[in-house]
Amino acid sequence: MLIAHIPEPLNSISDGESIMRQKTTVISIVGAGGKTSTLFWLAREFAGIGKRVIATTTTQMYLPEENIPVLFCHSPDKLPGAAFPSRSFSCFTGWVPETGKVRGFSPLQIDALAQRNITDILLVEADGARGYPLKAAALHEPCIPQSSHFVIALMGGQVIGQDIGPQNVHRWPLFSALTGLRQGERFGIEALVNFINHRDGLFKQAPPQAKRIWLINQCSHIENMKDSLSELLARTELDAIWLGAVREFPPIACVLQRHEKHDY
Repeated sequence: MLIAHIPEPLNSISDGESIMRQKTTVISIVGAGGKTSTLFWLAREFAGIGKRVIATTTTQMYLPEENIPVLFCHSPDKLPGAAFPSRSFSCFTGWVPETGKVRGFSPLQIDALAQRNITDILLVEADGARGYPLKAAALHEPCIPQSSHFVIALMGGQVIGQDIGPQNVHRWPLFSALTGLRQGERFGIEALVNFINHRDGLFKQAPPQAKRIWLINQCSHIENMKDSLSELLARTELDAIWLGAVREFPPIACVLQRHEKHDY
């Protein structure tokens, strides 16, 4: 089932019988290969079905190109409700001229903001990757709010099944240590399973209650791997795998869930 263009299991948020109705749903986005595009795609979709959305980050990110209002403040968790725009907006603490990016809030501030239940959806870019399609997290990364209900981890599909190395992996030495892969070796299913399941891997620091979604972005060349990905799903703690290209339409072409597959 697809509500607007919001794939399962996120479309459960739109269900009037959802246990999270009248509460803020926190969605954190980590990984590499399209986080900001994913954040603002989801912001548009949720706003389009009448949900109030706040988009922000726990690191730094580029401002949206879309016509989304921007609020700068020191502590959004302490602002009076009347200070917030009535419709969806993005919220940051400051501008960083050296990088051309905006700076966000700490995970604890995001948790406190979520507890106020002043918005339906709180979308959080919680990681950085410097434009690479794949990354390993440093000691201080990612910065995921513990209130997150969903964690979406991105990976550029162009690295799957391909030779891997510092040319396409951010923090290659860390990634190599985690996966055991050496430069030039193929990033196949077994290495993917290891990276997804490793405590310091793709879902590092994801809260235990959060549903885990793996988004493979720009994945047209791996369409023939759907059967292998379905097997991978059974060998991990993933709740869903999304295959798509978030800047295209529809953004998600296929959703794999345990014992289910949906093509859109």
